[in-house]
Amino acid sequence: MKTVKLAVVLVLTTLFVTLHAQESTVEDHTNRVEISSYKGPELRSYSQMLKGLIAYKEQHQLAPNSELYFILIPKSKSADVRGLTMRLASDDASINIPIDASGKFQLPLIELKKEDEYDLMLNKPKGQFYIKPYVKSANLAEDAKRLGDLRLECQVRWAIEKQDVSVVFSTYVKLLASGNPCTSRTVAVHFFAPAGIDAVTLETPKSTLSFKMNADNQYVLPVWDTDLNDNALVKYARRAVANIKQEN
Repeated sequence: MKTVKLAVVLVLTTLFVTLHAQESTVEDHTNRVEISSYKGPELRSYSQMLKGLIAYKEQHQLAPNSELYFILIPKSKSADVRGLTMRLASDDASINIPIDASGKFQLPLIELKKEDEYDLMLNKPKGQFYIKPYVKSANLAEDAKRLGDLRLECQVRWAIEKQDVSVVFSTYVKLLASGNPCTSRTVAVHFFAPAGIDAVTLETPKSTLSFKMNADNQYVLPVWDTDLNDNALVKYARRAVANIKQEN
């Protein structure tokens, strides 16, 4: 099955970075815009990150037994989360934000008196790290997430970044994606797999669906498909392990 790429590539400098329209496989002829989250998501101002916190609170039903984290990912081997510190600073206060060994942290939900009241401060240049939201329901195995967890991650991303995307992409989303790329089949949203993972499956009551990883360790899930329950399990594994299970 071949994929025919259309001759247009749009480059953004925000979380939703690399887009290209392409005709899908024989089974699905929907033209889609693919969204890569790997090459440009940056740590934003607290006022923008706050929009993600609010989106998480408003759509918490997607993952009611979860918490919202963010993860800082080094852009290069020279960047390292070890020794990295963060604080929320204002004219009157300084709040330390603990960062664990994996680069994961949480932000408090603060009602702002003015948009630039607080600034996120790192002890290293912000440009050294990517950032992504991380949602995972409690009581799940280390190698699993719910589909609802990833749907909520997408909503958090969009809330933070939608005001900064290009006019072209914003217009596309408004006209052809019902105003939200996380709920439209015309947009393929890439998710970043955990380190060391090269096989992703989605378990439904009827079948187990497999998804390919790209060179940037990303995969695409049909988060728009309302026929798929939020409780469907997304599982991560090394391909060697996945092949052994399949043979058995």
